[in-house]
Amino acid sequence: MQPGRRHTLQALCGAVLLPSQAWAQPAPTTSPGTETIIRLNLPGPGSLPFLPLELINALGFDREIGARLVLRYHPSGIRALEDVLIGNADFAALGFPTLPVLHAKGKDVVAIAPISGEQQVFKLMVRKDLAKKITRIKDLAGRTIGTSTGSPSSKTYMQMVAEMVLKAHGVAPEQVRWLPTGQNWESNSGAFISQAADALFCEQPFPNRLVREGLGLPLLDLTDKRTHTGLAGIDALRSVVATHRTLLTQPDGQRKAELMVQMLRRTLVWLRAASPQAVANRASMRSDQERQDITELLTKSPLIYSADARFNLQQVQDTDIFLRTTQGDMNFAPASGRIETRWAGQQT
Repeated sequence: MQPGRRHTLQALCGAVLLPSQAWAQPAPTTSPGTETIIRLNLPGPGSLPFLPLELINALGFDREIGARLVLRYHPSGIRALEDVLIGNADFAALGFPTLPVLHAKGKDVVAIAPISGEQQVFKLMVRKDLAKKITRIKDLAGRTIGTSTGSPSSKTYMQMVAEMVLKAHGVAPEQVRWLPTGQNWESNSGAFISQAADALFCEQPFPNRLVREGLGLPLLDLTDKRTHTGLAGIDALRSVVATHRTLLTQPDGQRKAELMVQMLRRTLVWLRAASPQAVANRASMRSDQERQDITELLTKSPLIYSADARFNLQQVQDTDIFLRTTQGDMNFAPASGRIETRWAGQQT
């Protein structure tokens, strides 16, 4: 990337691209000294797969059970979990398929509850001014693709999926340049405004907003099952709440895990019962248009979230297929070893 373009993008995206920084959400007001403080890192803000976590404070479900949930946003789930591993937070939300990769590298990380359900909201977007030049995925060879990337420890789940999509259409991952972008609007829009990226692999609601604001057009929509040909394991478990196993050996950590699952479960059950409009009205969106986007997306994708925060073992098994497909000859223990079901349970 040319230095001028890199400088412009970083100026537009600010701290979003800096892995050492995070955006902290103000803690909710509760009676001091009476609640269990739980610190949760997550990608965002505003990434649809993690909306249930952003709703917990708004719905007051933390205060109802004697907890105080403090959210801190990071550019990616990998960065969020790495911050947990150095002791700055209790839990992180991220893509489940990254956990077996981290475990193979010596990190004993486990998921305590799923967030996602059965539907994907990934889209591959092309910059609008390039839409006539890039009409198929094979045209991305030699181009720059922005997505949420990880760290030397692991790629993000989003980058793994992006690479699998490219391979399925005849483009090797090393044939493109990867531009790190955060899972938030400022970073995704900045990548197109600055022309630092030719394409973006991102999740809702950002793709729809890119279209609405005249910045990008869809090249591939993974919400359409017809696009899944050649993508073995694409139904892997998407997003989870995870932590280091050491936390779960301590009484205080066990209590926090119990409360974390309770808060998430209450929110997921509420989501199933509430109308998409009611959900959007409680979300921390900045405008009426963003609330309308959420309403439309949840109407079209009613199964995006887990119904009750129990693990779906078929999705866990699909994760093994996904890793064999995307990670080549790397040797992984079964993904089932990366889940702790004592609080969330599993579907029978």
